[in-house]
Amino acid sequence: MNLALESYLAIGLSMALLSLWKTYSGPAIAAFLSYSYPEMLMFNLVPALIAAYAGWKIAPVYSSFFRKRQQVVFKPKLRKFMKRWNQYGQLSMAILAPVLVGIPSYTFVSKRLNQSAFKTFGMLALSILSWSSLAYGCFALLDVDQYIAIENIIPASVIEQIQQ
Repeated sequence: MNLALESYLAIGLSMALLSLWKTYSGPAIAAFLSYSYPEMLMFNLVPALIAAYAGWKIAPVYSSFFRKRQQVVFKPKLRKFMKRWNQYGQLSMAILAPVLVGIPSYTFVSKRLNQSAFKTFGMLALSILSWSSLAYGCFALLDVDQYIAIENIIPASVIEQIQQ
């Protein structure tokens, strides 16, 4: 493997790891390094959805460890919470998951509240796509990189290899 391909894959892997929990730093790095929009989606959207799927699958296993011995009776407060969750909570948490809440946390809570997988992952995919596009657009189109010194974070040798 040559050095350019290795550094490309290393930066792609770092963007993917940054996008596992929150999705705004990976697209900013992609825009700064002049990656194309499909490359940015490949290194940010796909790993974020994989992390969401992992959170979805881990929720029942994790919950079984902390399950109480006796069944909990239904409480009126839970009914109020579920009504508000279905009305406002799932949509607002899906919008905020890629930047504030965390992607696996959102899918974990959705699974615990027995939400539809199609609805959960559909809203999450749209939210990740929107936030990633916004971050990529801000850095690429608005030239935000002149105010934020990403050159100090990424070694100069890596930047030189990418630009060649």
